[in-house]
Amino acid sequence: MGVELPRVLERSHALPETPLAGDFILLDSRGAAAETRGRDAPLARLGTHWWVFATSGTGDAWLMSLVDGSSIAFLDHDAGPDAVPQPMQLDFAQWLQLADLLDQWEQCEPPPAPAHIQALLETISAGLAARYPYALDG
Repeated sequence: MGVELPRVLERSHALPETPLAGDFILLDSRGAAAETRGRDAPLARLGTHWWVFATSGTGDAWLMSLVDGSSIAFLDHDAGPDAVPQPMQLDFAQWLQLADLLDQWEQCEPPPAPAHIQALLETISAGLAARYPYALDG
């Protein structure tokens, strides 16, 4: 694609790709660079405004802003080349909290009521339950 990525994305760090929850797979630096370069989503401005740092395992991507270095967005692969980042109004620490919360929820048997998980999402960021891109119906 001819996209110039920050040099840090080209380094091979010791941290491997790490699944945090079902829809939260934190990529290693090479995986992040490959995902950022390889996605056909020109409207998303990958590599100039956003970089892929995590995936869902089903084709969706989690993006971090290259402009401010902390804002997180979601990229829906079902939108294809017309995909645009959906701002989540989260920073990286809140995204990690979200991943941890969803991992705990996925492991509950039986799963808590959707209203309960939605209330917990609101403790991470006001309005997050409405912005969260996946169904929370258990």
